[in-house]
Amino acid sequence: MSHSKDKILLGTVLQQAGLVSDDQVKTALIQQKQTGNNLRIGEILAFQGRIDPKTADFFAERWFTVTKEQAQQPIGQYLKQAALLNEQQIQEILKEQQQTKLKFGEMAIAKGWLKPATVSFFVKNLTFQSKSTLEVKQSVFSDSLDSSQKVHQEFLKIKLRLLNLENQDVYSEKALDTVLLWTGGQSPLTQKLFEFISQENIIKGKEKEQIDYLIENKLLNNLQDKNLINHFETIKERLLHNQQCEPKTLLRLYRQVLEEKVLTDESKEQQELLRTGLVIKQQDKLAAANPIYQSLFDLVWIEKNLNSLDNQNTLELAIVPEVSIVASPEPAQKQSRLAKTRNILLLLAFIALLSVFLNNMFKRMMIKSTFAQGNALLQQKSFEQALEKYNELLKTDSNYFQAWTNRGYALAGIQQYEEMQKSCSTATIIKPTAVYAWNCVGEALRNLKKPQEAISAFDEAIALAPNDPILLINKSESLKAMGKEAESLAVTKEAIQVLEQKESVEGKETVSSEFAVALTFLGNGYRQTKQYQEAIKSYDRALQYSSDYFPARIGKGISLNQSQQFQQAQNEFRAILNNSQLTDSNKAQAWFYLGDTLCASEQKAAGVAAFDQAIKLQPSYEAAKTAQRQCN
Repeated sequence: MSHSKDKILLGTVLQQAGLVSDDQVKTALIQQKQTGNNLRIGEILAFQGRIDPKTADFFAERWFTVTKEQAQQPIGQYLKQAALLNEQQIQEILKEQQQTKLKFGEMAIAKGWLKPATVSFFVKNLTFQSKSTLEVKQSVFSDSLDSSQKVHQEFLKIKLRLLNLENQDVYSEKALDTVLLWTGGQSPLTQKLFEFISQENIIKGKEKEQIDYLIENKLLNNLQDKNLINHFETIKERLLHNQQCEPKTLLRLYRQVLEEKVLTDESKEQQELLRTGLVIKQQDKLAAANPIYQSLFDLVWIEKNLNSLDNQNTLELAIVPEVSIVASPEPAQKQSRLAKTRNILLLLAFIALLSVFLNNMFKRMMIKSTFAQGNALLQQKSFEQALEKYNELLKTDSNYFQAWTNRGYALAGIQQYEEMQKSCSTATIIKPTAVYAWNCVGEALRNLKKPQEAISAFDEAIALAPNDPILLINKSESLKAMGKEAESLAVTKEAIQVLEQKESVEGKETVSSEFAVALTFLGNGYRQTKQYQEAIKSYDRALQYSSDYFPARIGKGISLNQSQQFQQAQNEFRAILNNSQLTDSNKAQAWFYLGDTLCASEQKAAGVAAFDQAIKLQPSYEAAKTAQRQCN
């Protein structure tokens, strides 16, 4: 891939075309710097899976020429050249156009193959001679850049019309988008979900949360609808009892689609897998058809059925040698030799198949075992030993992105933050949707005192998992490091809102540890801005979720001290020191702040004694030594 145009200009064009976001371009630019500018911006975006390499080439090398010429081809052909549509998709649109009477761009958007911004970008920048395309430009995409709201309304009507829902007032654009995100536009699923929705009181502004909850509880975890049960059973039957292809081959191909990028090759196996409905074509790749199928027919389900098929085949192979052919016209002696030869060949084939199966199974078991050992060592804070395990695993399977991520956290434990960043960045390249890999990159950058870049990484993670409060808290810490206290507080409050919503659905026990952390961070934010009473309230609320959570208790004590509530502060620090589970580091910290409080309240002898206790626990505690001298 050779890009002749300026990297920033290419990134801007791709953003305007709705193909990448501003944050994705910024992240790519960061990674470009990390590679010493050895890779072009288009190459990085393609390598991350943001765009097809052919798309990058088209916009880097052909787009600027095409926009200066009179367009000689239909819009579909330009979209094909940009690898945004393939020939099969174009022919499908042209065929369905005869029935729907919709414009080409409208059909592509309604099917979920293109974004409105992408079609609008092509129509706006290319000059077409044909009347039909001019009509698209005039009727659907106004020349004004302020027509986006009108465009969205038009496409909402188009989507509803295709789903036979245009007469229903209950379906807002957000509700429709949420359902289509779950179903991928698959007709039976979409219709059934809207049937569920019509029976519920969907609150405007809360559509996503309520529909997500509805799907989890009425479809994924407690399915009782007979039509949907039959629908899923049909898919299962097509996959496990396929008459055209070997079911194990289909299962392995499907597993590959879920785990990594699979390029289309028009093979019989791919065609059969597409017919099951579990996967779809996206440009030149196979992808999971929708999150519902992906949740029901997941990797665990695949492994279970592969093992079942292996056991079944093993049983059949073991039985075959016992079958004799009675009707052979050959002499008995020759028949016996043939039977023996056949049995030996079958046995050898069985042994070979069994050997391959056992070897693959053993390899997978070793990888999983090594990963589990590394994780156990990581939890025990045996960071160097954990690092050895992850390195051992990655020699066998260098694409195991979870190992790259956890390896990063092991490197954090020994404070090798640059190596941590590289390890976790590798995970994001292998799996651009790996949430905690992006979080790991953010944490590494934060420790490297690069808060702005850290925020970009946290934003990538948040975009993938917007309801994970820890990601929001990490972002708030980076904002605080930049001195953006108000923004930091706002993001922390957003995390708490997410937790409150989660608590209302799942109960207090499921969020207690995360709530304690979030409320403590909120208290720290208030304390930084000298809002001591608000800080104390936040710490008290955190302690309701985890009564011995040290950061909340010490934060409360510090706030009491700084607001000159000295006696209450002393009581708090002494209560902390009564906890027998404290580490020496925590004890030293509690003694230090107790000493600080005693000195501030003119109890200097007691304060000096408290500093002595802190220094005994941590002889290198320079802050305690300095405070002790000042107290004297």
